Amino acid sequence: MKKILFFLSILWAATTLTAQNFVPTAGVFYNIVQTSSNMVVCPAVSGGLSTTQPVVATLANLNSQAFEFIAVQGATDTYFIRNGEGNYLNKVTGVSWDYWSVIFQPDTVGTSSEWVISGTDPSNVRLQLVANSKYLASDNITSGSSLYCDKAVDNVNGAYKLQIATIDNKPTFMILGKSIPLEIEKDLQPCPIFVVAKGQTYNIDVTPSTGFWTEKTSYTPADFTAGSGKLKIYISATTANIGDTGKVVFSYTRSGVVYKLDSIPVTAVATYPRYFISHKASGLVIGTQSSSSYPALTSNIGDVTQYFILRPVHPAVSDSLFYIEQDGDYLMLKKSATSGWDTEYGQAADESIWKIVPQTNGTWSISNFLTGKYLGTDDTIVDSRLYDDKAFVVDATSKPFSEWILENSEVINSPTISTLSGVSLSGGLLDSSFVSTKTTYNVLAPADLTAITVTGISSSKAAFINNNGAQLTKDTPAIINCVSGDNSSTTNYTFNYVQLGFSDWAARGETNASRSIPSQWGWKCANANWVSANSTAIGTVRYIDNPAHYYSLGDTLHTGMMTDTIPYKGRVMYIRWDGNIGVKGVYRYPVVLQAGKNYILTGKFAWNSVIPSGVTADTLSFGINTAADSTGTIIATADSVVQSTDLMDMHNFKLTFNPVTSGLYYFTIQSKATILAAIGNLNLSDGITALENPKSSRLFATVSGQFVNIHGTKGGDKIKVFSVSGQMIKQVNANSDITPIVLESGVYLIEVNNSTLKVVK
Repeated sequence: MKKILFFLSILWAATTLTAQNFVPTAGVFYNIVQTSSNMVVCPAVSGGLSTTQPVVATLANLNSQAFEFIAVQGATDTYFIRNGEGNYLNKVTGVSWDYWSVIFQPDTVGTSSEWVISGTDPSNVRLQLVANSKYLASDNITSGSSLYCDKAVDNVNGAYKLQIATIDNKPTFMILGKSIPLEIEKDLQPCPIFVVAKGQTYNIDVTPSTGFWTEKTSYTPADFTAGSGKLKIYISATTANIGDTGKVVFSYTRSGVVYKLDSIPVTAVATYPRYFISHKASGLVIGTQSSSSYPALTSNIGDVTQYFILRPVHPAVSDSLFYIEQDGDYLMLKKSATSGWDTEYGQAADESIWKIVPQTNGTWSISNFLTGKYLGTDDTIVDSRLYDDKAFVVDATSKPFSEWILENSEVINSPTISTLSGVSLSGGLLDSSFVSTKTTYNVLAPADLTAITVTGISSSKAAFINNNGAQLTKDTPAIINCVSGDNSSTTNYTFNYVQLGFSDWAARGETNASRSIPSQWGWKCANANWVSANSTAIGTVRYIDNPAHYYSLGDTLHTGMMTDTIPYKGRVMYIRWDGNIGVKGVYRYPVVLQAGKNYILTGKFAWNSVIPSGVTADTLSFGINTAADSTGTIIATADSVVQSTDLMDMHNFKLTFNPVTSGLYYFTIQSKATILAAIGNLNLSDGITALENPKSSRLFATVSGQFVNIHGTKGGDKIKVFSVSGQMIKQVNANSDITPIVLESGVYLIEVNNSTLKVVK
């Protein structure tokens, strides 16, 4: 036991002996603080600074209050103490207090200027004068109290304790956005950088590498004070060549010694192309808000604040990641730290990285790399604020608007270009996406849209457009011609009216999300939001292409029971009565009918997964009406019951009618409950019985009552019947030269061996 205690005592003694007093860092300046008052050591003040005895006073970040500890060679924990004005703390022999010595040199003066630091924690140290082994302290804790060097270490007065604070009064300095190399566009405008410095009492010097230039080489504290601590410093590549690199160094000088603060690398580069970022929904461009420096939508006037550089985040890597820099000051679109866009243009950071991706309709999506949210706006007028928390919606007719068009500013301002970059229509849509090289288009218009305004957008701001805003009607095409600014060329664009028919409701089989929304093809309903597939918001209408396994065809085998399991694969449109659309809401599609013709309208419908509480069955009402809201003359109607016991089953409906007068009518759908339904496989026929297959002179079909008779068959032939969407409905074997098949009204493809008939019943 004694041996153990002896060992522990030796271990404790060894630990005590090896404990190290606080060691100040060479070249760093500190404040010496009286712990109990939080005042700092400095020269006495009598109508101004003087070099008399040291006192304690309020911290004012003065050079005289900052101290550098210079190690005394060959002496442990011993230092000369020099303030920022070059004066030393020195005890004069035979005098009761200490003076500041301005003539003292460390190599010629001895122990009266040497101080020992005792204490491992810089927040609780003592300074002991080597000459008399006494401690630096005061008898008071009020400002101006003299310091003495005749105190004992065990004095109980807390005013004798000191701390060496690591709050050097060198400038608090930062270069904003220095996370990326600074690229200086050769032979263009200077590139600015922003620096922040606070609390400095020294000039900050700027030293660029050879070939680069800064407008000033030194900035005073007053320069920073005038800018509230922030300065914009311009850098140019004066004699540097493209590809040359260097750096700009920031430093300050104290007591003849230069201390580096920071530096930023610079590279001379070729000029980047500039772009306008146009907002598709409004035609406005991104720029500086008229009343502030916030990014917002502005009119395109060719101002420098509307030009943007798309700078790759990772050069030579195809990752679609860019910094979006505003021309002039090279500030960047940067997301806010909050949910909105209430911020000025910023500097390089993760929040300043954007993924810019082209869409199939010629627009671009711009999403924030950090959040994954899309750049967009809720309005379409000048000064509309930008946000980075939007979903991407293609061809949205209501907010959020998140589609953008990138336009090269050199092209936009070229006087030799006579092409259009796009057109806008007051209604309908083009038969294909607009490209400047294609000059003839069909405008697909619903039957109730008889006149359309066509407005062209020039590829060059220098060009001018004749007949812009032309009126397109059923009888008169719209012709717009664009003339280059120098009159060297003219390009004519022709737009023809094409009326959409009933079969066009399914977007002619197109699956491009920007061209398949049913409202673009003529469907309407008051207060409905028409969106792309799979929206879950109330009051929305959307399409689904080929929803295999969503629905069953139902009674395709004519058993009278909804027991079949063949999946329906055609396009459907979801329509719903909820939220924005009450049970009086009418979905309608316009169609032009001719008097005296026998029409048959067929289709399929299903009750989907939204079942109102307490409802076991609902009636969907289909009609042909002279008014869009079904308040006009009804020439055909059919009510079909959808029951909760057969959800997702496609039911058939049929309307037959013979209009008395020719003109515009509406197919209408209404519901008596707030449900979600699906509509598909619509077809309108006008009594044509059969079409002969041109590949076979002997194979044709006739219609007789419920039968379609296939002529020209022979025993053993395989006869397959398909819907126009490609779904096989039935298959039979021929047993003679005429084979009857029972079919409902509709359009069918009937395949016999390698020949196919198209039949309209």
